[in-house]
Amino acid sequence: MSAARKNRRRYKKRGRFGFLYKVLSVIALAAAVFMGATVFFRVENVEVTGNIRYDAAQVEQASGVSRGDNLFGLNKYDTAARIRRTLPYVESVNIRRRLPDTLILNLNECAAAAQFSNGEGGWLISASGKLLDWSDAPHCLRVVGMDPVLPEVGTALTVKPEYQTRADGMIALLQALQELDMLSRATRLDLSSITCIRMELDDRFTVKLPVSGDFSYLLAAMDKAIQSLEPFERGSLDLTVKDYTVVFSPA
Repeated sequence: MSAARKNRRRYKKRGRFGFLYKVLSVIALAAAVFMGATVFFRVENVEVTGNIRYDAAQVEQASGVSRGDNLFGLNKYDTAARIRRTLPYVESVNIRRRLPDTLILNLNECAAAAQFSNGEGGWLISASGKLLDWSDAPHCLRVVGMDPVLPEVGTALTVKPEYQTRADGMIALLQALQELDMLSRATRLDLSSITCIRMELDDRFTVKLPVSGDFSYLLAAMDKAIQSLEPFERGSLDLTVKDYTVVFSPA
């Protein structure tokens, strides 16, 4: 056998073992990093930011995180879900780790956008459709013509199937009102009709809106029409006509 052929065989063997060595090195390095994270990075501090309604102790307790928990072993999505479920006015939670031992919980809280009318009180709901609480007193924008099904604090609004389209339209309308800073101007939403939503606005107008549509555009068109009216004028504004034309009918 020639020396060149022997050298090629030795080179191939070294190549195979070299690749195996690299793989084992990567596995060993990953195992060392994992063990280091498991042993050394433990939760010793929990920082809460963005909280207004709830104090830091309430948020930490709701998170289910305990001192000594592994910083990398906890599931951020499960932790955020526990906080949102336990503390209904928390809309979202952003969780970050700061080495070596700190967990940061950044909260985005929400407020009641509307209240289902039930006598003197009713369920409060956020603009995203989350049930927040029951209040015995009138609180904000009143919703009539539809009721939650099996309501529970911290859960998403559930209604009867025949009301689902109207519920979706109501949530989209609440979000548009919130984005345009108009929530405080609306006092009542009537969802009893399957073809339209009736909204009381500014204690001057009854606004007829489609059950679904581009509510941001509709509300902007409505506001422009109102600005063209005299301050003493009252009546109804119909936004269900073709091409979203606003039709004003004086009272």
